[in-house]
Amino acid sequence: MQESLARNGAARVGFAKGWYLVSWSTDLEPGGVKPLRYFGKDYVLFRGEDGTPTLLDAHCPHLGAHLGYGGRVEGNDIICPFHAWRFGSSGRCTEVPYASRIPPRAAVNAYRVQEHSGMIVAYFGPAGSEPEYEVPAIEEMDDPAWTPLQQAHIEIATHPREVIENIADLAHFMPVHNTLIDDFKVIIDGPRATQRSLGRGHNLKGEPIPVVSVATYHGPAIQFTRLEWAYDMVLINAHTPIEDNKLLLRFGVILKAGEGVTLPPAVLEAHVAAARNGYFEDVAIWENKRWRDHPIFADGDGPIGEVRKWYTSFYPDAAAP
Repeated sequence: MQESLARNGAARVGFAKGWYLVSWSTDLEPGGVKPLRYFGKDYVLFRGEDGTPTLLDAHCPHLGAHLGYGGRVEGNDIICPFHAWRFGSSGRCTEVPYASRIPPRAAVNAYRVQEHSGMIVAYFGPAGSEPEYEVPAIEEMDDPAWTPLQQAHIEIATHPREVIENIADLAHFMPVHNTLIDDFKVIIDGPRATQRSLGRGHNLKGEPIPVVSVATYHGPAIQFTRLEWAYDMVLINAHTPIEDNKLLLRFGVILKAGEGVTLPPAVLEAHVAAARNGYFEDVAIWENKRWRDHPIFADGDGPIGEVRKWYTSFYPDAAAP
């Protein structure tokens, strides 16, 4: 389960702490139960009858059954499929149906969860740690002028640092995306890193058009991009580690079509695919490259070193010398 990441020659071990996208809202119906595996561990996600999602460690403390396989929801509790122990949103056992008392240590770890903007996000960090930032809601999703959220995902064999580093890599736009960049800036602001760029791209007819992009990472794993292209777009790019060097990359997009306007499905899918595929062009590079702790940089590469330093600030041992 251990990952290492170099910072000034020192290894960082573990995973970056912060908010991660663990499920799209539409993938968890009321009373629904989902087994999940992230960070080399098993979890169970369920939605109570009041609509609130809960994320717990997966295995019952009794005899180890996985709550996500055969577990069922009653009220706002999940019931173990093996011996029907019940667990609430706090992770505490609320009932052992055949016993006169609940064992004092009958509990599993529960995680801080929030839901908005079509996403269920959870905070992962060292025991006892608290979030130092929030992932903001995407206001455009409540605007009738914008299309419903379209989603895609892909499982890729790479480390999250490769995905993060992309926002600072100015020199890759032309070779990988065939996009000329006229203006480029990366702004680090506490837990957020923003790439602002003005480039020259093409619409679906192949005609040249300007492309304005503002892409912000809210912590180490969830990025929102506001893109002025053929249509104004908001993109969600979120990655969640599964195991060492394996992660789930989720992609979501909404378009500003205009209030009361319904885009033909083919037009909507074409724009979604163009935006999605542009991001996925990087995947083949990430999966086959070798990480360099001390790369040889050239003038014009972009502020890669600054973004590396920012990313390591989310590691639990970031304050260590």
